[in-house]
Amino acid sequence: MTRFFRFTLLFLLLLAPAGAARAAQQDPVSLDVRAGYDGSGQYHVGHWFPVSLVAANDGGDLRGTIEWRFPGDSSPSFRYEIDLPRGARKQVRIPVVTNTSARAADLRLMVDGAPLLSRSVRLAPIDTSEVVVGVLSSDQTLLNSLGTAQLVIGYTTALSHLRADLLPEDATLLEGLDVIVIHDVAPTTLTASQRGALERWVRLGGTLLVSGGPDAARTAGDLGDLLPVQIGPGLRADVSTDSLERLAGSSGLSSLVQGITANQITPLPGARAIDRDGLIVAGAVGAGKVIFAAFDLAALRAWRGEPDLWGPILTIEDRMQMGYSFRWRSENLVRDTLQLASLKLPSPAILLLLIIVYIVVIGPVNFLVLRRIRRVDLAWITTPLLVAVFLLAAYGASFILRGTRPQLSQLALVQSFEGVPGGQATAFVSIFSPQRRSYTLGFAPEALVSPGTFESFEFSTIPVTISDSAVQVPDLLVDVSSLRTLLIEQPVAVTPDVESQLSRDASRVTGSLRNASSETLHNALIVSGDAAQSVGDIAPGDTVEVNLALNLQIFPDQTVAPSGALFNQQQVLATLFSYDRFAFGGPTFQGQQGLPERDAVYLLAWRSAPTITVAVDSDGELQKGLTLYLIRLNT
Repeated sequence: MTRFFRFTLLFLLLLAPAGAARAAQQDPVSLDVRAGYDGSGQYHVGHWFPVSLVAANDGGDLRGTIEWRFPGDSSPSFRYEIDLPRGARKQVRIPVVTNTSARAADLRLMVDGAPLLSRSVRLAPIDTSEVVVGVLSSDQTLLNSLGTAQLVIGYTTALSHLRADLLPEDATLLEGLDVIVIHDVAPTTLTASQRGALERWVRLGGTLLVSGGPDAARTAGDLGDLLPVQIGPGLRADVSTDSLERLAGSSGLSSLVQGITANQITPLPGARAIDRDGLIVAGAVGAGKVIFAAFDLAALRAWRGEPDLWGPILTIEDRMQMGYSFRWRSENLVRDTLQLASLKLPSPAILLLLIIVYIVVIGPVNFLVLRRIRRVDLAWITTPLLVAVFLLAAYGASFILRGTRPQLSQLALVQSFEGVPGGQATAFVSIFSPQRRSYTLGFAPEALVSPGTFESFEFSTIPVTISDSAVQVPDLLVDVSSLRTLLIEQPVAVTPDVESQLSRDASRVTGSLRNASSETLHNALIVSGDAAQSVGDIAPGDTVEVNLALNLQIFPDQTVAPSGALFNQQQVLATLFSYDRFAFGGPTFQGQQGLPERDAVYLLAWRSAPTITVAVDSDGELQKGLTLYLIRLNT
């Protein structure tokens, strides 16, 4: 027996160092990843979505790169440079976009070029043929019945249960959501940046539904001017549900709920009650709308008519999603609009003249000169010398024409609203290189850079590197006399301030518009649908009269815009608005021309300068650019 115990003790002693070695070999670094709108991988194909992760390091100090790679990609789409001292826990947010329906992604922590940690992240793509409703609620079953509703004819509806801590701080990351519902979650739990992103998302065309009832003061209390009603003190008890049944065209609610508790509300100017008893009120906010339900949305959960009630109310309108519309078709706005002199080939007449001169000099002139000096035998030397001289001259001429430095050209489209500071910019940045070499392009930390370049109608994947202080596209290889184009989306703090006094009837928009900014608005157009009025340049402080006949169907094809600048302005307008670019689900060539909001009035004006800051190899002075402002006016 004693021998047995000795053998067992010896075995345990031998096992202990092995166990300690295995424990020592365990990686002290961990990554907790939550992707998509719901933290479980949901994303809308073609739209930006958030990836949030917490990196923890219980070992020694390290600096590395977190890489995000989609299946089939030869290189990662996004890299995040991270510094993790010993004992650190760091939260990282990486904005991600893809045009593919990827169901997984590879996430790696690279240190000194080798993977230290690797894991697969599950994704749940939502197709472009689906409407996405994001529900911000502690109730994970709220409005699940909307999955059977058609908010857009011919399109199915997908629900995403949002998390308040994952809600993005950039409106572009919310763009993939068509409707957002806020229920029993106080906006005070959101940061100021999250609330600002939510407001800008609505103004850019989103639909927001806010729940009322006993928790209304907490749920809607910090939404500011977005709500279409003023919530009064006190509640109304046992409110009849007849108006909701009538609106849905479905009975049975009154038998499930004897009466509902509703808020005392006063609709604000411009708001409208949707049902007879004013329990649901909607109001326009920019290009979007906000709907307030004066009762708790959960009160209708067992009613079979719930999707019939909300389906007609939460209808989705087309909206100007600039970046998505170009990524959807891998379309390059610069391709047919940039008028860079270095890209132009010599005219056929000049080429023909050079060929004639070359033939004459190499042949008759060379022979006559040699015969005159009686040294025709030197032709075997002079002929290759003349060829070399012509080659060097041609190369030198092309070198002079192309220059020695890269040229950066930016075309920015800025969406903004009268009376609201800031806006949303979508910019195409093209770099032209006179020689084959690589460049590093740097952007602001808030810039969203699509991970690839537009080459004609193709999109070539390139990695985007993100850090706390900047966003970069490193080592971008540009061939000789070639052009590579990037797409950048970024909020801007300052946009032109305009003041309008406009009225609209069935046939005409009339009134005045004043430029209250400090910059001249060039080649300005007043546009509504496919009708347009040119008002020329508007200097700071100037006022122009607006008299737009709505039957004047000239936009964009028959408007006159200058074509001799860095970009052909007329071609830019034609490319943007000559077909239904902003149709739900992606551009179509079968829709109407003009802006998607047929009843809205816009000011379109130009500025001969770029909007987004871009540096080439740390040089921020290289770029030239043009900006098109699309300012939605109040009517």
